[in-house]
Amino acid sequence: MNPKHLHTPPSTRTRCPVCQQPVYSRVGIHPQCAVRQADPPRPKAKAAKSPLPPSPGPAGPEAV
Repeated sequence: MNPKHLHTPPSTRTRCPVCQQPVYSRVGIHPQCAVRQADPPRPKAKAAKSPLPPSPGPAGPEAV
């Protein structure tokens, strides 16, 4: 057996700039990737609140 033999030749198609997969579209980008690229980036996660309880502030009338 020839170890350099490839059963399928490497793709000569252009690669999508978003997902890096071969593109069969004339535009050079998948339609779903173009939509994803056009959308504004989504925040990955909201900032978590600090787990500490709020600091005790001035108390009511009993603190006087």
